[in-house]
Formats: sequence, C-alpha cells, structure tokens
Amino acid sequence: MTSNIPERPESLEELTEPSLRKVAVVDTIGNNLYGLVVGGLLDYNAGLDLTGILASRTYAAGMNTITGAPYGWWREQVFRFTGTTEEDNRMKRTAVDLLAFNTFQLPFYATVVAIGSLVSEGKVDMEKVEHGALSLALISPLIGPSMGWFLDGFRRVCGVRTAAEGAYGRNEQ
Repeated sequence: MTSNIPERPESLEELTEPSLRKVAVVDTIGNNLYGLVVGGLLDYNAGLDLTGILASRTYAAGMNTITGAPYGWWREQVFRFTGTTEEDNRMKRTAVDLLAFNTFQLPFYATVVAIGSLVSEGKVDMEKVEHGALSLALISPLIGPSMGWFLDGFRRVCGVRTAAEGAYGRNEQ
C-alpha cells in the first residue's frame, strides 16, 4: 500500500518550484489569450466573415486548450535542442521562437481556417486555408517571436520559468 504523504522536498527551490500542472495551465491560458486577439485578426485577413471568425476562434480556443501545454513544452524542446538560454542574444532567441512557431503553430492554424470556412460556408474552402496559412507564414517572423515574448512574459507574471529556462523539464540535458 502506498502512502499519500508527499515526500519531503530536498531544497527550498524544489518546494517553491511551480508544479507541472501550473506550467501547463499558464501555457494554456497564455496561448488562448494570444490566439484570441491575433488569430481573430488573421481570420479577418483570411477573408472569414463574422460568423466564420467566431467559429474559428471557438474552435481555436478548444484546440489551444488542448495544445497550449504541448506548445509550451515544444518551445522548451526547441530551445534545448538549439542550446539557447536566456543569456543568448535576442536575435538567437527570436530565431528559435520562429522555428518553434513554424513547426507547431503553422500546421495547426491551417486546420483552424478549414473549420472556420466549413462552418461559415458549408465546405472547406482550400483557397482560404492556403491564403490563411501563407499569410501566417509571411508574418510569422513577427507573430512567432511576439507570441514567444508574450508567453514568456505571461509565464513570468505567473511565477513560471521561461521556455529558455525550462519549466517542464528544467531544460535538463
């Protein structure tokens, strides 16, 4: 029979380190906040009407709730893989955030536009999906890093380590 009594922490840092659940919740909320505003503007640019934007953002909120924590974890893995830390210059951290964004968020956004067009038009408009994905790819040098900065800022406000510092696995190598 196992005990429900938690083990004694080894250090004060371990005692105050946010739980993985907290990290996941912070990443999920951060992704939803950023996605609501920026995603809505992208949906409008993709040609969706108000109904399509509402459908797209509703779908995206559901998906961001599912993918928020995995994206936070993915960012940390990309930072770790590239050996990027908080001490590296802003340009390197920006490039790493762009890489993380384009390998995770870009394919995801294409499905968001597809669902938005399906709901508003009764069919998946591949032209709008392509236009939305291309638009996001073209502006990803602004969106990817700004999303990373927002998510890291939100993590700091909530007392969680940044992606470069590693909150999920503490960037252990």
